[in-house]
Amino acid sequence: MHKMKWWIVLATLVASLFLVPGAYACGGFFCTNVPVDQAAERIIFAVNDDGTIDAYVQINYTGAPDAFAWVVPVPNPPKVDVATMAMLRELDRLTQPVYVAPPLTSACQDAFRRLPLPAAAQPAGGATSSVTVFDQGSVGPFNYAVVGSDDPKAMVKWLQDNKYQITSAMEPFIDVYVKEKMVFLAMKLQPNKQVRDIQPVKMTYKSTKPMIPLRLTAVAATPNMVVLTWILAKSQAEPENYAAVSVPDNDIVFTAFGGNNYPQLAQQRLGEQKGRAFVTEYAGAANRFSISDPALRALLSQYPYLTRVYTRISPEDMTIDPVFRFNASLPDVSNVHDLSKDPNRVWDCDKMTNTVTNPVVATASRATDNFNPVVTAIYAAGACIALALVFVGFGLVVSRRRA
Repeated sequence: MHKMKWWIVLATLVASLFLVPGAYACGGFFCTNVPVDQAAERIIFAVNDDGTIDAYVQINYTGAPDAFAWVVPVPNPPKVDVATMAMLRELDRLTQPVYVAPPLTSACQDAFRRLPLPAAAQPAGGATSSVTVFDQGSVGPFNYAVVGSDDPKAMVKWLQDNKYQITSAMEPFIDVYVKEKMVFLAMKLQPNKQVRDIQPVKMTYKSTKPMIPLRLTAVAATPNMVVLTWILAKSQAEPENYAAVSVPDNDIVFTAFGGNNYPQLAQQRLGEQKGRAFVTEYAGAANRFSISDPALRALLSQYPYLTRVYTRISPEDMTIDPVFRFNASLPDVSNVHDLSKDPNRVWDCDKMTNTVTNPVVATASRATDNFNPVVTAIYAAGACIALALVFVGFGLVVSRRRA
């Protein structure tokens, strides 16, 4: 009876969140004094045949108040359990978007080798005149520096003087890379800095449609918060009350340094909808992956279909809770985008980027090794010779007819 009264009180407090029937899976952080910032949310929904949903929720957070409460609205009293971080991390890794660029042409490889190093910043503490600091700063919990030198011993000394962990076993490799004219990205944890993930919570409750209660999440959310959601069911899931957006492969721009502009394009598409949209990054068979985590392997073996959707949304836009429905007619979406053999992609050796162009330019670029001057000259000479032969042949034909 006491438990029943407790649930009645809880239901009254969050009744305003239950206006739309569905499966509520994750809420905001509250602590005794200050909300804990939510850096990202990762949620797995598994839709069962018996009218229940299993929700696995993990939230990365910044800030570390000693006491906090995690308030999660659900439509009915759930069965509560815990899950492992390894399961979510591996699922994230297996389904994240992968873009494969065309190989650099020989002309661009030569241009890449001739690229000047970035302008050097002022040397940091511990630097010597033979070590150049190209960049330094902090990212997440790390301090980092990009450094280079022609002297491997000076390079090792700088790294050690600046508290980067370089062991004796690593020194021969530093020597090799210095001789190959490589620069180094060095990273270390900031003083007294720790990043901790909440242990994922598993909840099982009665419902048929996954729903993320972003309205409550907004209380402690960060700007452009990442929400990654996986839905296991019989068919592909799609947002019911949010837009579905995509990033065409033709818009992808690769750089010679191994990067691409997918994150920026995705954020732009989502921003056009004020974050009230999702990009489907994978949709297909749930059992197609080689899985090492036993818990994830067991979970995925129970469901035929897996959908991964992604969004970035800020607190002021979290006014509608996204609901997901199922659509068996939607085509599969691969997370691997192999553009390495796209005939309309060319490298720009000056900008060191690879983009889609028109077929004529792409064909000419491939034929001349990205308009390599030597190769282009050979082709031009060949074209001139061919044209001259055409004129000679034409002249012979005309003279014979006159004769």
